[in-house]
Amino acid sequence: MIVDIIIATYNRAQLLPKTLKSVQSQTYPKWRCWIAEDGKTPETLEAIAPFLKDDRFIYLPGDHAGKPAHPRNRAILQGNAELIAFLDDDDLWLPEKLKYQVEFMERHPGCVLLGCNAYRSRSGSEKWNTSTPLYFQKKVFSGHIHYELFVQENYIILSSAIIRRVVLDRSGMFNETLLTAEDYELWLRIGALGEIWNIPDPLLVYRDAEFTKHYPKLNRQGNYRERASILDSVLTGVGAMPSPLSYPENERYAAACRYEKKFYLAGPRFLGRLRHELALRIKKCLSRPL
Repeated sequence: MIVDIIIATYNRAQLLPKTLKSVQSQTYPKWRCWIAEDGKTPETLEAIAPFLKDDRFIYLPGDHAGKPAHPRNRAILQGNAELIAFLDDDDLWLPEKLKYQVEFMERHPGCVLLGCNAYRSRSGSEKWNTSTPLYFQKKVFSGHIHYELFVQENYIILSSAIIRRVVLDRSGMFNETLLTAEDYELWLRIGALGEIWNIPDPLLVYRDAEFTKHYPKLNRQGNYRERASILDSVLTGVGAMPSPLSYPENERYAAACRYEKKFYLAGPRFLGRLRHELALRIKKCLSRPL
């Protein structure tokens, strides 16, 4: 089973080689890695030149869009592998990452979206050891993830994600208009088409130093508005592709997204989440037949 690896990159000539080296060090050999640059710079080409001697790496420059969704979509369209994995240009995969995930997808044909845990390097260093903190500390983030929980919080790190290409025919691809969380928005559309799982083991190093940040900083009110727009996209779909949540069989998932969207449209409030959950429980009780 071949895997298309999608790496969107912009202005990361110093960090990118170590990310690509972590791909090249995978014990699972059946992959192609699409290095999709947001633009075209001599610095990036020089940084990746040694890797292009390995014909599994493909350099894919393009117009500068300013958002990672655009180069990711461009790379997805170039590939044809059954599985698609995503990797941020500053994160690092551990050598067994692809091997474990491909084996999991083979054993779980109902899984359409698979992630894993990660070591979290808050200093931005590529070094890690067993004392490095984990990205997900709680067990609730591992195993089979129920959609109703997933709609409240993103349980899938982009650099851990692997999906089945076939689901994109029904979900559509990344929404290129969103300011933030375009990965989470796609995960929510894909998640309505099958099972979402997280392997509890850390199979990558997530680097979250300040210099690795892409997204604009929003205040709390802005974050709520952006979260509502993400859920609106999940419900309506992208471009001419209707959302899977518009299918009658997925009404339960759509209802969860609509209710969560309502919470964010109300804006920040004192005990807002508690009030929201209490109202939902009361509604469920009143709707039960006597």
